[in-house]
Amino acid sequence: MKTLSTLASIIAVLGIAAVLPPHLSARQSGSAVTPAADFAIRSGVPASDSELTPEVRAIVTRGDALTGARRYAAAEQEYRRAALIVRRQGHLPSFTLWHLACALYYEGNPQGAAAALDQLTTEAQHSGDLAVEVLAMFNSAWLNGQSGNGRVAATKLERVRLLLRSPYLPAAIRDQLSARLGEPSVVAVKK
Repeated sequence: MKTLSTLASIIAVLGIAAVLPPHLSARQSGSAVTPAADFAIRSGVPASDSELTPEVRAIVTRGDALTGARRYAAAEQEYRRAALIVRRQGHLPSFTLWHLACALYYEGNPQGAAAALDQLTTEAQHSGDLAVEVLAMFNSAWLNGQSGNGRVAATKLERVRLLLRSPYLPAAIRDQLSARLGEPSVVAVKK
């Protein structure tokens, strides 16, 4: 349990918000956290409009429980199933793909996590959701840097910097990412 808590702390500091299942986050913080509060507070990428229907929320919650139990492959299947449902309903699976990326990262597969975020970047771009696009791209760049893919990370970060100039990007996201881009350790390339 301590290892998962430490990992979550490191991820949060480095710019990727930790996603912990409600039962783990409540135990570790010493306070009760409801599943609904967990969905709203801990996401590094917000849910798209109408994404979290009761059916999708239930599947993501199961995925979170499986992630908390370190059953990553099963969790990934749940998140992928939820994303398919969201797409069929005509919505962007932003929150769902974020959870998939987190499960892949916790499993020790940062490249898989980056690929999930790249998929989210593409889908957000096609749906015109600039905020989700830039958040997913920034976190994919970080993951690529952690995986030793400095050239890919640098290319993505250059695109993030361009998107930060858009007047359509919410100011809070612009400020948050601008501050993170100013911290060299956030996107440092590991060798």
